[in-house]
Amino acid sequence: MRRFEFAATAVALTLAGAAHAQTGGAPPPPSAPGPSAPELRGPDDRVTDFNRLRDDVARHTAGPTRSTRPIPASPGDIIAGREVRDSKGVVIGVVDTVGTGFAVVASPGGKIEVEFASFAKNNKGLLINMPKAKFDAIVAGNGKPAN
Repeated sequence: MRRFEFAATAVALTLAGAAHAQTGGAPPPPSAPGPSAPELRGPDDRVTDFNRLRDDVARHTAGPTRSTRPIPASPGDIIAGREVRDSKGVVIGVVDTVGTGFAVVASPGGKIEVEFASFAKNNKGLLINMPKAKFDAIVAGNGKPAN
């Protein structure tokens, strides 16, 4: 009985395939994948994409960036001896020492502790969001910039 069911199913599938082939003529040409079609990728492509992402992240988190637009600086970017600039790009001083959560910025007029969160970086190096005049006024001790 099972053999009969199996044979009947095989004949039905064979006839259905032949009937389908007779009705349509030539099959439609394969269409090019559209912008929303998923891209077929192999394991090698995933490794390549991961390595590219890793390199991009490393490039944007270590050292100056390529952009003039400031991005937050990581603690690894704040190294003793690096120049620090104000928001307009004028050199304020250099990083003298680095502590836990802060760095000491030294200028000709004196030194100030600056928290890591106050640092940013762009293609010129480290930045703080303070004009040089205000920085110099704080170092001088009066807290107000000279106009």
